Amino acid sequence: MTPPLQILRMTLRLAAVLACTTVSCLAAASVSQQISPAEINVGEQTIVTLNITNGSVNDIQLPAVDGLQVVGSQSSTNIIFSNGTLSRSMTLAFAVTASRPGTFTIPAFDIHTEEGEVLHVKAMKLLVDGNGTAPATNNAAVATTPAPMPNAAANPAFNPNGPVVQPPASAAPPPPRPGNNTADTTAATPGVPRDPDGGPAKVFILITPETTDAYVGQSVRMRIDFYIRMEVQAEQNSLPTIKGSDFLMNAFMTRGRISQLMLENQPYLCETWGTAIAAPKSGDFPLSMERDTYWVKSITGGSIFDPFGGFFNRHANLAHQPVSSNLLTMHIHALPDEGRPAHFTGAIGHFDVTGSAHPSSVAVGEPVILDFSVAGEGNFDYVRCPVLAEDPAWKQYVASSKVNYRDEGHMDGVKSFEQSIVPKKNGELPLPAASFSYFDPTAKQYVTVPIPLPVITVTGSPTPIASTAPEADNDSTSVAATTPTSEFLPNRLDAGSLRTSLIPVYRQTWFWAVQSGMLVLPLLGGLLFLMRARITPDDGSAERAQRQHSMQQEEDAMAAAVRRDDAVAFFIAARHAVQLQLGARWRLSPEALTLGEIRARDPQLAEALEPLFIQADEVIYSGQAQPGIDLAQWENRVRTELLQPQPA
Repeated sequence: MTPPLQILRMTLRLAAVLACTTVSCLAAASVSQQISPAEINVGEQTIVTLNITNGSVNDIQLPAVDGLQVVGSQSSTNIIFSNGTLSRSMTLAFAVTASRPGTFTIPAFDIHTEEGEVLHVKAMKLLVDGNGTAPATNNAAVATTPAPMPNAAANPAFNPNGPVVQPPASAAPPPPRPGNNTADTTAATPGVPRDPDGGPAKVFILITPETTDAYVGQSVRMRIDFYIRMEVQAEQNSLPTIKGSDFLMNAFMTRGRISQLMLENQPYLCETWGTAIAAPKSGDFPLSMERDTYWVKSITGGSIFDPFGGFFNRHANLAHQPVSSNLLTMHIHALPDEGRPAHFTGAIGHFDVTGSAHPSSVAVGEPVILDFSVAGEGNFDYVRCPVLAEDPAWKQYVASSKVNYRDEGHMDGVKSFEQSIVPKKNGELPLPAASFSYFDPTAKQYVTVPIPLPVITVTGSPTPIASTAPEADNDSTSVAATTPTSEFLPNRLDAGSLRTSLIPVYRQTWFWAVQSGMLVLPLLGGLLFLMRARITPDDGSAERAQRQHSMQQEEDAMAAAVRRDDAVAFFIAARHAVQLQLGARWRLSPEALTLGEIRARDPQLAEALEPLFIQADEVIYSGQAQPGIDLAQWENRVRTELLQPQPA
């Protein structure tokens, strides 16, 4: 028998087996449904999705509802064979708009499959607000417009003469809430990248900052939208990242929000994140992002000689490439020097500050707890504890802090501080004057907020007063009578009874016992010291030796990094060397010594170290240094200026 006849007979046998077992392999038909979002404005879209499993249907129409209009639909089918079970899934997506506000109900209805089964679709409610415009009646092409994107040409020119108005008059309006999509009847949606065939790209990213003009250190809200067409959808295992080193971005604290939408009559999934960015220096900088992306490039079936080819052996061929976002230009302005408060720490935004103290009555030496709360919107990393004026009647201690964010971008929150302060004298003592300073980017000026604090009742006595010596003619009784009971009692004044003896002291037993003890105790102490030294090493010496060894390692690492021209390794070693030195000086963990902690302890030293810490943050975050950076010069500066022994 020839091979082609063998292949044909095998194919027929397998086809017969398949025909006999298909009915038993198929599971019962079912339907799932979703309406997203369930709340829109007039003229915006919602997507009604029906997913039918193990059933075939020819045509499905949503029930007519007065005030609602179906402006587009899309269907797709997928067949899967897994663990001996054959399943078929059909997805239908309907884009629905509303012409007037109100609460609408899409009534329940039944779907009749070609296999004779009846599937029940439940009623779905839709809430429509009165904001927006009525949808157009042209159904030829339906699109969902992504949030409007600022572009470099629309940005105002950089103003070197002073800060600009925030936000600029020409800035794009704030992006709409994710899921609230505006219907657009144009065939091409502006701002969306195109494929070679002229249609919207299968995968793309759009970024929308709240403004394109900001100040150094100012947190700017930004929305990130990742679009992928449903037909090429694949699981993603990466997050969007900023391209370049000109901006710092808050880490994503939550997963992206997933929504479905129609774009030029094509169904898309949109993953949306909210975050905030900030620039560490002034100038005009490009802003764009990218994501390491997977998407389905094609579907491959089996061989033509395989009776199950294209059915059981289908698999997706994934494309793997970085996808870049739209490119914007951010104008970053330096904070003005005029009017800058002495205690300004870099806080930029809009804040409300309150303060309180408890308890209201204490004794001298007992602490009063000050509670401060800074609430609002801004860069909370630069919000420090309100400053207390110097007051000789009070001793101040370092404050502790915690922050609770109320949004995913870490811009809206409340930062709380707790500070202890101890009175040095008694009476009705007013607490030191407290204030908090920040920069308002809208008003373009610094703001200092005075914080009212109550008067504290302090009881008890200050430092005890020494008793005066008694006069010569006073006896012990009078001295005891005039000595305050709360003070230390004076020494005993009467000598008591005297006893005399003619026996020499060296013949007294106690004398030789004392002498023997004086000889034995040093010997015993020396023996115990030697035993302890053998058992327990000198922790202080070991710690100093370890610290010196770590310092030497970091200095060697700096030298090696300069030879390799490795900026990242150099600044990691340089900053850690400075932290090791200051940690030994202040008996703190080196990792706890941030620039803010150093500034709180020694403002002058922090000013000298600030260029190193800022440069280290930029290089380490971006993974590369700016062209032209002189590592040898930095090494000389770190060794000669920053790593010199500091006074204790």
